[in-house]
Amino acid sequence: MTVQSHPPNLIFEEVFDPEVIRFTLHVNSEAWKGVLTNDEYVDRELVLGSSDICTKYTSGSEYAKRFPESHNLLGIKYFVLKDTSLPSTDKMSQIVSRCETLNRLGSCITPNSKGKIEPSLTICIGGVFTPIEYRGKGYAKIMIEKLNSYYDDIYDKASTITHELSRTLVRNMVINLYSEVGEYYSKMGYVSKHVPIHDIPGLDTLNEEYCKTATVTPTAGRMFKYDDYTDMIDLQSKQFKNSLVRLAKDNPEGFTFTVDADIDIFKWFEDRDIFIFSKLLEKKKSPFTVDDLRYGYAITDGEYKDAHIIWHHSWNGNELIITKIYIPEDRQQNADDIAKILFGEAIKEAKKFGLTKLEFWDEEIPANKFPELFTVLENMSKHESKTFLSNGSLSAVRPPHGIHPELVRWDNNTKFCWF
Repeated sequence: MTVQSHPPNLIFEEVFDPEVIRFTLHVNSEAWKGVLTNDEYVDRELVLGSSDICTKYTSGSEYAKRFPESHNLLGIKYFVLKDTSLPSTDKMSQIVSRCETLNRLGSCITPNSKGKIEPSLTICIGGVFTPIEYRGKGYAKIMIEKLNSYYDDIYDKASTITHELSRTLVRNMVINLYSEVGEYYSKMGYVSKHVPIHDIPGLDTLNEEYCKTATVTPTAGRMFKYDDYTDMIDLQSKQFKNSLVRLAKDNPEGFTFTVDADIDIFKWFEDRDIFIFSKLLEKKKSPFTVDDLRYGYAITDGEYKDAHIIWHHSWNGNELIITKIYIPEDRQQNADDIAKILFGEAIKEAKKFGLTKLEFWDEEIPANKFPELFTVLENMSKHESKTFLSNGSLSAVRPPHGIHPELVRWDNNTKFCWF
């Protein structure tokens, strides 16, 4: 990777000090607080930063046993860029930009793995922010370049790791992000993998013209509470592996990867749901409490057994976002009929809490697998169905070492692994 030359007064650091982390989150709050106050936003981010997907990789964990020399690279990491030419009045006064990464376990097939699935260190950059008074000076660009170098150095030292699986995890490092500033990150080596989104305000029309036309009505199903659906995640994991193998067969010289299915990823979304909803309840009356929230639905009997859907309540956007839909491998030909049932449950949840629309990413629910759905959406009026919209969170990936950008295949590039 290219080594960048930067002024010596610009210092990149990983941050561990809770006071500094809180300060940088407070700086972010003006841009991303949504319906929250500044302090509530900071508290929410600290809650998310202490969630299981961010913190479960410590010594003594199953991850420490599996990756004894590299488990410390997993989890949430906070970084700042300092300009030491500025006055130093306290430990925050020289901070000019900040970011964080959520490093999760993924799986990949590479040219060297000979078709075998290997673990991958999947690093997602988020929270990139420069305070208004420091903008226009290139600080964010330099910070990301230094972040790239930071992880390049870790990659370069992988050869010194003696434990084989720990070494493999680091050698299969891949970095991605979701840009809210278009192609800005292309200057730092990130290649866009845009996934359109579909925005459906016409819930009643969708329910009548699509959901109610299902040919099979299951006699049993269950709604998902906070963490009671690990059995469904196990099914996703198997499907992820099968999909990875299929994609890699068409990309033998490339790098094919996915973030692993993990209930803690969905719990991270649920923690967002719960925190914001609890704050909304403090400000206005509601017949519901956080205990009434449900996070998905599974069919539990009949020919469509185990098909399920998982969603996220986006209170800021007044929408229910579908984060995952699972159709059993042997029922792919019935995808539309199954989706009619699952979408029906999602619509019930949205309407229960006054959310006015559904949203999903195209790779999660693509037109070629759900043709009936998209026929209905296309026939709905423009104010009821907005399909193939430009995604304001533009997926981008930094190609792994030695891999051409066109040979990177990112499976499950959906809201599921957004950060």
